[in-house]
Amino acid sequence: MIIRFDSTRPRSLGSVSSFCRLIMLLCCLALLNACDRGLEEQIVLTGETMGTTYSVKLVDWRGNPLLLQTEIDVRLEAVNDLFSTYRPDSELSRLNAMRGGGPAAASDELLAVLRLSREVHRMTAGAFDVTVGPLVNLWGFGPTGPRNGVPTDDEISAALNQTGFDRVSFGDGEVSRPDGLYIDLSAIAKGYAVDEIAELVEAAGALRYMVEIGGEVLVRGDNQRGEPWVIGLEAPDRDSRSLQRALPLKDTGLATSGDYRNFFQHGGKVYSHTIDPKTGWPVTHGQASVTVLHPSTALADGLATAFSVIGPEQTQRLAEEMNLPVLAIIRGADGYREVMSTAMQRYLEADK
Repeated sequence: MIIRFDSTRPRSLGSVSSFCRLIMLLCCLALLNACDRGLEEQIVLTGETMGTTYSVKLVDWRGNPLLLQTEIDVRLEAVNDLFSTYRPDSELSRLNAMRGGGPAAASDELLAVLRLSREVHRMTAGAFDVTVGPLVNLWGFGPTGPRNGVPTDDEISAALNQTGFDRVSFGDGEVSRPDGLYIDLSAIAKGYAVDEIAELVEAAGALRYMVEIGGEVLVRGDNQRGEPWVIGLEAPDRDSRSLQRALPLKDTGLATSGDYRNFFQHGGKVYSHTIDPKTGWPVTHGQASVTVLHPSTALADGLATAFSVIGPEQTQRLAEEMNLPVLAIIRGADGYREVMSTAMQRYLEADK
């Protein structure tokens, strides 16, 4: 038995009370019916956030779904108010708009994500850089939209002069950055939001659940059938949508980054939205998609982005050094091939 709740459905204020009573009655009847048949209850909460959708699945949970959904929506709004670059009044947007180059007050939450971003930056020798925004915008993948053609070398050089995570300093409740340096945490914020919602549902008593926001996932325990949760990995095909493989998950976070949905073509070449912060150019290696497993979905999110920058050889080297489950899909003339780290092979063998 599955019961779904969608926070995006319109409700009139006058009908909220009767609506809630009706839903709670249906929940009770469904629970009794499920118990009679020996099946486990699953409640699905869905909604919209961060320019995408979220889904929370709860198995064998006896809490109040409407109350939990409200708490989830409130928490996600708070995360957006911190990190959104599309909201001019978010904390990050206000920080980016400040002039003068002096220190600015920063919340503990913003500082925590900046510290995690700095950790991924150092782990990947600068491949993960939250100041790469001017280059992303220059290539037409930012809020200003697409451009006509490829930037000139001079334009790329000028944008590179406006980047560099090493030029950002923070601590003791404040952040300092040079004028014109733009911080964008979108490559790690969804993973962070997944971790935050997971903490919230655990605090509500959920022991078996899946939280997903825009493809970033964290699971705990078994699914409704008493088996590991199964996540479908999309084939990195630019022209169609198909399933590459089904990946079983238990008690871990997952993040995937790829070059196959956001790109443009010019002069017979394909230019990916994945920009190398060292060269200022879109990456050209054949690693079309990379999936990372880690207990911290935020860390998996940042690493997946960094691995998309550095390419297959360095990705596998770092995955082995960190004993990290990583699955990369390489695009070649004959199609796609998968490359797994040793830790990912062990993970899949253990599931069998």
